[in-house]
Amino acid sequence: MRSELTMAERIQICRHHEGGRITNKALSLWASEKMGKPISEMTISRILIRKIELLGSDVGSNRKHYRKPECPNLESILYSWFLTMQEANVTISDAMLIAKAKMLSNSVPRESAKEFKFSNGWLQGFKSRHGISSKQASVSLEFLHQGTRLRHW
Repeated sequence: MRSELTMAERIQICRHHEGGRITNKALSLWASEKMGKPISEMTISRILIRKIELLGSDVGSNRKHYRKPECPNLESILYSWFLTMQEANVTISDAMLIAKAKMLSNSVPRESAKEFKFSNGWLQGFKSRHGISSKQASVSLEFLHQGTRLRHW
């Protein structure tokens, strides 16, 4: 029977591996016992190949997959702006996030040549990657421009 590991379980395996020299077989036995499901040496090997990426990620613990953002620079700047607005007690709607992302996309160098679409799917992925709740608010779009002036984006 095949069962998929959550990101938290994969990270736990990586951290246990950091504890000292341990073979994949021993790590497989430890993880199988700890997590209550069979985990093969091949699975351990695949997890350890992505160890740096897994330990450096801030993904939710119940997630089973992690997809890197297409525009990490843009997302980083957008998230910084979001935090600045949050500190100013401004609730940001989905429409405001998309509008700000479009504004920022003109000034941030693109990682790829293809045109980027700020779809609802992208928005949900962005919010999920950064732990932003789905609350909506009716706040004026003037805050988009105020945030731009605050941080000089």
